[in-house]
Amino acid sequence: MTVGSPRVPSRRHFELGLGACALAIEACLLAILFLERPASYVPEFVSYYLLLSIPYVTACWLVTSGSMPASRRAVRWIWIAALLFRVTVVPLDPSLSEDTARYRWQGMVQDAGGDPYTARPEDARWDGLRDSTWPRIAGKDKTSPYGPVLELVNLQYYRLVRLWEPDPWQQVWLFKLPFAAADLAVGLGLMALLSAVGRPATWALVYLWSPLAVAEFWIEGHNDALALAFAIAALALAARKQPRWALVMVAVAALCKVWPIILLPFLALTREGGRWRFEWKGLLACAPVVLLLCLPYWGGIASVWHVLDGFASGWRNNDSLFAGLLLLSHGNMAIAARSAAVALVAAVVVFRIAPMPRLAPELAGICALLLLSANCFPWYLTWMLPLLAVHPYPPLLLWTALVPLAYHVVPAYEATGSWQYDRTLVSIEYAPVLTWLGILAAARIWRWFDPTRTREAR
Repeated sequence: MTVGSPRVPSRRHFELGLGACALAIEACLLAILFLERPASYVPEFVSYYLLLSIPYVTACWLVTSGSMPASRRAVRWIWIAALLFRVTVVPLDPSLSEDTARYRWQGMVQDAGGDPYTARPEDARWDGLRDSTWPRIAGKDKTSPYGPVLELVNLQYYRLVRLWEPDPWQQVWLFKLPFAAADLAVGLGLMALLSAVGRPATWALVYLWSPLAVAEFWIEGHNDALALAFAIAALALAARKQPRWALVMVAVAALCKVWPIILLPFLALTREGGRWRFEWKGLLACAPVVLLLCLPYWGGIASVWHVLDGFASGWRNNDSLFAGLLLLSHGNMAIAARSAAVALVAAVVVFRIAPMPRLAPELAGICALLLLSANCFPWYLTWMLPLLAVHPYPPLLLWTALVPLAYHVVPAYEATGSWQYDRTLVSIEYAPVLTWLGILAAARIWRWFDPTRTREAR
């Protein structure tokens, strides 16, 4: 090193920095583990989550700033730490939401000969399925909102679990394991995607170390991980120039939960060398796959659209852009929901046409969906999380750090069944994110229409 030259941090220094971040994250996760039941200690859970987000964001900066040299050893240790984080919290009760109890009930009703798309938990016909977990089953007046792929998983996994464990509450806990495993599949698919788009493998840390993925898939066991695994596989296949298989994969993802359909325009309409290409053969290949997976539920599956429409226009759990649309529509949920749908379609068209970096349109489309949906529960943010490993936009990473504030409604909901917001906490979650996104969007629009830039381009 010459005299007076700046000192460049070594690989060892960066790895030590990552190690310190990993230890801090693990310490916070151990503190969460000692809570035993997060829903009984929501303020403590949220505090520990916010605290561990500091070393997490620091680790994201270390690997994505361009200063840290990538190495196989670093990738290996990133995965080891990610597995440690997950194993640490997997014993916890999935108490912050009621979803795993509902997954089990969906399997039970099918095993008893029912159709999940016509059977409601409150129906007298299914009184015999009521056990000690009955109070935890959400949406007792509604049929299944899930796709046929998830319903097949619910059925087959319930048949397996009941042979292994007779206790109903233990079965509810076990129902998070297949979706925890799907989270690992997301990580593997992300590695393939990063390789295909020329990003360093170490950037997978953005997903693998995220407290959001750890909490929502390994504590709460949300089934979104399965749809996400197929969606990331679709994007990886598209990046590797296999559009037909990509479209098939995204179709399977949408048959888990409907949200991956937002990726369809970006995969079906591609642009190469300035020319647009419509992947109609891939769309045709999806048809037999969709029919085959829907066939076991052919009698009642059409009702899922009624459930989803009611969910989109009957209950609000999103105070971002949707709150603004609801204000403009004078509190009319139906008008606000349809305005949001129009705005989302317009946004997708703009993102598809506008010149943007690779995979940025897909991330923007998912982000628009989250901001414009009537409901945006914390685990919904996992939908965009893998793509943040490709484009680690700071305001979106901040959103994943602040989103557990939404769980402040849980104590009152458990005690009284009332879903009441604290306006201050809601503002703390959304205001910084929306302000930051608004500033970045305004700056981007200004660059597009800057007359000085236009003259220079000419």
